Amino acid sequence: MSTRLILTFSTLHQVLAAEKSLRSADQASFNVRPTPTPPGLGAAICGMSIEILDQDQKEKVLQFLRGKQLPPTGVHLVSN
Repeated sequence: MSTRLILTFSTLHQVLAAEKSLRSADQASFNVRPTPTPPGLGAAICGMSIEILDQDQKEKVLQFLRGKQLPPTGVHLVSN
């Protein structure tokens, strides 16, 4: 069984802004992708999320997003 590392945000605008910032980061190449929010993570969050494909990048991604004033509302490990 594999696990996915999912970052959730409260609005689609925040998801898109975070993805754009991560994709345009000069100092690092973040391995992320937008993904539908898995069921069961809560109705109060947006229907799209960002998945960190290289889980070793978790802290760097979170630090980068905090620095851009785009912190996720949640960080979830989801089993497939």
